[in-house]
Amino acid sequence: MKLRVLVLALLLGVVSFGRLTPAATAADGSGYMMIISRVSMGFDAQASIVTVQPDGKQEVKEVDFSRFSAKQMASNMTEVHKAALAVVNKYESQGWRIISIVPSDVAAGQGATVFSQTIYYLEKK
Repeated sequence: MKLRVLVLALLLGVVSFGRLTPAATAADGSGYMMIISRVSMGFDAQASIVTVQPDGKQEVKEVDFSRFSAKQMASNMTEVHKAALAVVNKYESQGWRIISIVPSDVAAGQGATVFSQTIYYLEKK
């Protein structure tokens, strides 16, 4: 039940943010974009950085996330954060600025996180 409520709240937040932001125009290069750092820690552990451009186009960069031990998993989480930071810095150097960072975790069972993501909202005026 908690999982459903958390997922619903996350979806409503993303939809609400999308409705509040004005549409970007190609002519002036302004608008809003998202960089999403996400990790799934189930049987088939995966990690990726998703960049959603103002026009809705998205690019997905897979991040190696082997999880053979707790130490390796911790190291991989650092690699995911470093990959997200590199993408954020790339766009900040092009005039984009962070306006919001939204972390979220979805847990199941004994509190073990099975899905984690951080959404960086960027703006360019």
